[in-house]
Amino acid sequence: MDFKELVKVGAHFGHVKSRLNPRMRPYIWGIKNNVHLIDISKTAVLASQAAKFLESVAAEGKPILWVGTKKAAKDVITETAQTLDMPYVSHRWIGGTLSNFSQVKKSVTKLLHYEDIIAKSDKFPHYTKKELNHFGKVVERLKRNIGGIRSLKWPIGAVVLVDVAKEMSALKEAASVGIPVVAIVDTNGDPSLVDYVIPSNDDSVRPIKLIIDRLSEATQKGQKAYKKAQDERKKEQKAKKPEQKPAIKKTDEKKAVKKVAPKKEAAKKEVTTKTVKTTKEKEIKKTVAKKEATSKSATSKK
Repeated sequence: MDFKELVKVGAHFGHVKSRLNPRMRPYIWGIKNNVHLIDISKTAVLASQAAKFLESVAAEGKPILWVGTKKAAKDVITETAQTLDMPYVSHRWIGGTLSNFSQVKKSVTKLLHYEDIIAKSDKFPHYTKKELNHFGKVVERLKRNIGGIRSLKWPIGAVVLVDVAKEMSALKEAASVGIPVVAIVDTNGDPSLVDYVIPSNDDSVRPIKLIIDRLSEATQKGQKAYKKAQDERKKEQKAKKPEQKPAIKKTDEKKAVKKVAPKKEAAKKEVTTKTVKTTKEKEIKKTVAKKEATSKSATSKK
């Protein structure tokens, strides 16, 4: 990342001295007008390290959860997550999203159920207008809360957070479950539970957008690499499989039977003709023998 861009955006402005978290002192460069200034060089280096990590996670095909519920981060998080087709939380973090996802999944199924009812209300009018209006309100509320995590699948590769102080519950859940965390941390945040710290201003839109865009570019590269690897695997599997003979169609089978049948019928005819000849010869011999016997008896009587 370019230092000039970070300075233009205002990523180096921290909080007032009184709001300092002592664990953020290694990332502070100085003080001006009673406000801490963040070391931009460390921001650029750590952001590039976090981007490489997310690229590797996306290359493995694992999902990344994007979290940012404050006003400055809402729109940025939703846009990046939707472009990457990944889960996100931009309205409110629901407790147990990571540590007790089986219960949260029930509300996801509830959302899908009500959406299905509303979509089929014209074809199957089993509910009144009042009931459908109530279902619509429930769907809107559930979409705000869990609409972004309806496609959440395990195992989760990483969690990206904006403002650790605001998203402390999400950070603690990720740490308890063992999911690595990439977070934008200001001078008032606690970076102890974060695996990849990006020290920067997290109260204005411009620095958040700059850093999140850098991370999203890296994840897109990882997704492309994952798709290429999948395509190559499919090609290798096709090459390893033995070439199967084309299946004989029923019409071809009938033709083959017809070709084979005349030979068998000819052989059968030959056998039958032979048996008929032998039976006729036997009958002729019997009749000749009878005539001879009758003639001998007649001569003897005379």
